[in-house]
Amino acid sequence: MMVYEARWSRPVHLGLAAATLALSVLGFAAAGIIPTGSEPQPAVGWAIVAGCIAAAGIFLLRAFSQVPQARVDQHGIWTRKLGKPVAWRDISRVSPMRAGIQQIVRFETAGARGTFGINTTFYDRGMRQLLAAVREFRPDLAS
Repeated sequence: MMVYEARWSRPVHLGLAAATLALSVLGFAAAGIIPTGSEPQPAVGWAIVAGCIAAAGIFLLRAFSQVPQARVDQHGIWTRKLGKPVAWRDISRVSPMRAGIQQIVRFETAGARGTFGINTTFYDRGMRQLLAAVREFRPDLAS
């Protein structure tokens, strides 16, 4: 049986961490550490640097995290955000959605939960693998 288990994508999050650290150069320039010929704005510059370092820290934590963010198996669908798994019998519809680079699979339930989605964009396993797992356990849901 196929099990879909997705974690944060290491290459994507390392790239995001590097990009935010590169952006901190703007903060150093605004603070006056890097000469630019314009009036230094230390409060603005250091706020930019702090924000970039904080964001890079979050991206690095995600890059090295081994904690699953979503799981599809014989019991149903689980995400960290949902907490408890949604049983297959409670899922009435599956809709893949693409918006720009975003790849989201939306699930509709018959119960009080309504709808929920799994955004696979920043995971190490994408929409194709998620839909393949859904097809294996509930072929009637996936087209």
